Amino acid sequence: MLPLVLDRVSFAVNGKTIIDRVSMEITDGPRTVILGPNGAGKSVLMRLCHGFLTPSSGAISWQGKTNGRNRQAMVFQRPVMLRRSAIANIVYALKLAGVSPRERELRARDVIEAVGLAAIADRPARVLSGGEQQRVALARA
Repeated sequence: MLPLVLDRVSFAVNGKTIIDRVSMEITDGPRTVILGPNGAGKSVLMRLCHGFLTPSSGAISWQGKTNGRNRQAMVFQRPVMLRRSAIANIVYALKLAGVSPRERELRARDVIEAVGLAAIADRPARVLSGGEQQRVALARA
């Protein structure tokens, strides 16, 4: 999916600039970390990069394409859990991705085991701890 390129990206809400002319390129290689104090705009920047928000100005591209919502997922700090079991949250995401019904269940079981939640896969996702919900969200992504 890389490179991710931001070219003078800005984002403003009600006249208040949140992100101001950010330019960067992230290529394949070591991890990239975005650090900053609370309110610095880190989450807004991530939402812009993944196409959840549209920049007020500038351009964002993945592999040279400006449609950044191509086979990506983002795990939010406070994930949203659907009113169903942990495994059903994952199965639903696979359904949206166009995975066949038979393959969905197999892949969901594999990934929930990979995040260490196989023993509680059938519990309602909304009653899981915050950390468990984040792992379900990671598996879903």
